[in-house]
Amino acid sequence: MLEVDMKTTIKTLYQKGYNKTQIGRMLGIDRKTVRKVLKDDANQKENGQGIQDSVWPSMLDEYREYIEIQLGKELSITRIHQDLQKEFGVECGYTTLRDYVAKLRRNIPHAYMVLHSLPGEEAQVDFGYIGTLKVNGNPRKAWVFVMSLSYSRYMYAAITLDQSVQTFIRCHTEAFRYFGGVPQTVKIDNLKAAIVETDFYEPTVQRTYAAFAQHYGFLPNPCRVYTPTDKGKVESNVKYVKDNCFKGRDFADLQEAQRFLSEWLSDTANRRKHGTTGKQPEKVFLEAEKEKLAPLPAQDFIFSKSGSATVRTDCHIVHEGNFYSVPYAYIGMDVDVIEVNHLLKIYYAGKEIALHSLCENAKGEHVTDKNHYPSTKNVSQKELLSSYRAKMAEVGSGATAFLESFKDTEMYQCHHYRSISGILALRKKYGDDTVDKACARACHYGNITYRAVKKICESGLYALPLETGSEHMVESSSKIRSLSDYRQMTGLGVIGHE
Repeated sequence: MLEVDMKTTIKTLYQKGYNKTQIGRMLGIDRKTVRKVLKDDANQKENGQGIQDSVWPSMLDEYREYIEIQLGKELSITRIHQDLQKEFGVECGYTTLRDYVAKLRRNIPHAYMVLHSLPGEEAQVDFGYIGTLKVNGNPRKAWVFVMSLSYSRYMYAAITLDQSVQTFIRCHTEAFRYFGGVPQTVKIDNLKAAIVETDFYEPTVQRTYAAFAQHYGFLPNPCRVYTPTDKGKVESNVKYVKDNCFKGRDFADLQEAQRFLSEWLSDTANRRKHGTTGKQPEKVFLEAEKEKLAPLPAQDFIFSKSGSATVRTDCHIVHEGNFYSVPYAYIGMDVDVIEVNHLLKIYYAGKEIALHSLCENAKGEHVTDKNHYPSTKNVSQKELLSSYRAKMAEVGSGATAFLESFKDTEMYQCHHYRSISGILALRKKYGDDTVDKACARACHYGNITYRAVKKICESGLYALPLETGSEHMVESSSKIRSLSDYRQMTGLGVIGHE
C-alpha cells in the first residue's frame, strides 16, 4: 500500500500537468497504480472528502488570466490547449486544461446588466404552463399568456388552451385593449408561434405575426437563444402568476378560472407593491406610462387564412380560386399569403411584396397591378395605338389610311392589334413602298385584314392601278368585304389590265 506522502506526490504531479505514464516513470511505480490513486481521489471529492482543489497549485495558474480571456472569446478548450503549447510552450495534457477550466467556470460569477426601459417603450410576453383545466367536462392542458410593460410592470394575463399563431395574436390584441395602447417594441421569446428561425441577428418573424406587428405599429424584438435574462421581467411575472394565482387552487371549469384570473389581475397583481420597483404597477402605469403608449388602430387585425403559393409565368398566384398579381421578379418563387381585414398580403422572405383587395364571393377573377409587369409589357392600349400610328405613318399614306379604317373593325374594338403588327412585319420582306401600296389597295376594296395585304404583296397586285369603274367601286356603306369578294375584284383587276 502506498504511503500518504506518495499519494500526495502523485496528485501534485498530476495537477502540474504530468500524465499518468510520466508520473509512473518519475516515481518508479506502475501506471495502473497512478491511475488508481487519482481515481480514488476523484471519488473522495465527489463524496465531499479528500483535499480541496484550491489547496493544490497548478502549473496553469500563471496562465490563468490568458485562459480566462480566451474563454471570454468563446474559444474551445482544444483551441486554447493548442495556443498554450504553441505560444508559451506549456506541456500539459488536454484533460488537465479541461479540469482547470471547469474549476474556473465554477468560480466565475455571472454578471448581468440591469435593463431599464422608458415609459411606453417595451412590453415582454411569454407563456407558462399551468396544468389542466376542465373544458366541457374534459381535462385540457392550459397555459397562461402574460404581457408585462417593462417600465411600470403593469401586466395583462389570459388563459389559453394552445400556443398557436392565432391564439398568440388574439392575446396580444386583448392585452393592447387592456392597456389602452401599444408599446414601441414587444420582446418575445423564441416561440414557434412568432419566430421561425432562432437567429438573434436576423430573425425571420412568422409571416402572420409580422403582418400583425405592422398593423399595430410595434417592432417585434426576439430574445437571444438561451438568454432568459433578456426577458427577465415577464419571466418573473409568469412565475408570479403561476404561484400566486393558480398554484394550490382548483377550478370547476375554464370559465371559473378565467373569472378568477381577471379579478386577481385587477385586485392583487397590478395593485401589489412590486418587489423590484417598490411601487404599485397600476399607479405607475396610470401616472407615467399609459399616455406614452401609441393609440390603438382604428380597425382590429382580422386574421382569417394563410398559406403559400407559387408565382406563375403570367406574374400571378392562385389563391382561393382567383388570380392575384405579383412583381415579375418573383416568377417561379414560393411566396407566403395571408388574408387580413379583407386584404390579401403577399410576402417573400418576410417582406411584403404585393397587396390587393381580397376578391370575395367570386371565382376565376384576375386582380392585377400593372406595375408588377416589366416596363416593356406594361403598355396601355392608348400608348400601343399611338406607337402603331407612328410606325404606319413611316410606311406611307396608304398604311395610315389602312390603320384609320382598321379602327372601325371588330378587331380594333376588342384590342386585337395583330393585323397591324403583322403588316409592319411585312416591311422586312417587301419594303415600305410595296406594303404602303398593298395597304392602299386593300382599303380601296374594303378588305381591312392582314391576310389581304399579305396576299397583295405576294401576288404583285400592289403594282396594278386601282379600278375606278362603278362595277368595281366599293359601296360607301360597306366597310368590310368578304375574302371571296376580294378575290373576285382582284381577279377582275387582272383581266382589265391585260
